Amino acid sequence: MADTGIFYGTGASEGVPSPFCDCPMCNYAREHGGKDVRKRSCFRLGRNIMIDMGPDIFTQALQYGSMCDIEHVLITHTHDDHFDFTALGLMSMATHLRTTPVHFYFSEEGYRFIELLRDSEIAFGGSLRGMEKKGIYAFHKLKYFETYSIGEYEVTPIRGNHGGNMAKERSANYVLKAKDGTKMLYGMDTGLYEEETLDFMKNQNLDIWISECTFGNLKLQEEWNTHLCADTFLELLDTFEKNKTIRQDTKIYLSHINQCHTAPHEKLQGIMTDAKPEYQIVVAYDGLEIPISRDEK
Repeated sequence: MADTGIFYGTGASEGVPSPFCDCPMCNYAREHGGKDVRKRSCFRLGRNIMIDMGPDIFTQALQYGSMCDIEHVLITHTHDDHFDFTALGLMSMATHLRTTPVHFYFSEEGYRFIELLRDSEIAFGGSLRGMEKKGIYAFHKLKYFETYSIGEYEVTPIRGNHGGNMAKERSANYVLKAKDGTKMLYGMDTGLYEEETLDFMKNQNLDIWISECTFGNLKLQEEWNTHLCADTFLELLDTFEKNKTIRQDTKIYLSHINQCHTAPHEKLQGIMTDAKPEYQIVVAYDGLEIPISRDEK
């Protein structure tokens, strides 16, 4: 039986509507609600894998399902909308503690953030090491372009074009292969990929591609090249098509969408459908469930 994926959050660092923002997009979301309200980016894969764990997990767990079964958390990068370390404190406060740790996975540079937290009073008064020794959680380094067995998946982190809290950190996007052969790319956060990553992704023949589209229909300036907008996403799609990274029946979902543009959900969906009618491009929304299968639609 195929796993199900659930978008626990499809927003960027601000969330939509952003609490302190009076822009047209935030006001539209406040008035209309529904698919235009976006919590911070988070994706659940099957029973026990989460990709990113940001500051909205309390509300996300209430709305879409308890996280008690989560065993593995793949962190894309250490910006706090993707990894809110205070979630570690919530795990330690559970009255019925797990008998096995929750495993967190980082890029090598992202792992340096954990090393800093271990020796910092900011992290629970300096008690992070003690919580590790109790077996509440465990932290792991992953190397780009190497494949690991995590849960029921083969997981390969690829180098994204986006920074993190550490000076040399670059995001880890994830290629995940299920036991039935279904292959998925989870691409948060990134701008246009660099050549090393594009070369690795050649002939990957993805069944599912979850991409960021942070800036919607905004025309990005050069200094914002570490995220995608509609235009640069479509540019990347063309590259992926040429490189046989995707097929026309690859299921494509857009997430990590902020408020700095003028395209509410339905308008952005229309832009994508008009631009590439031959592809199955879906603008994701909070709570959307998708089959992780090459066969199911």
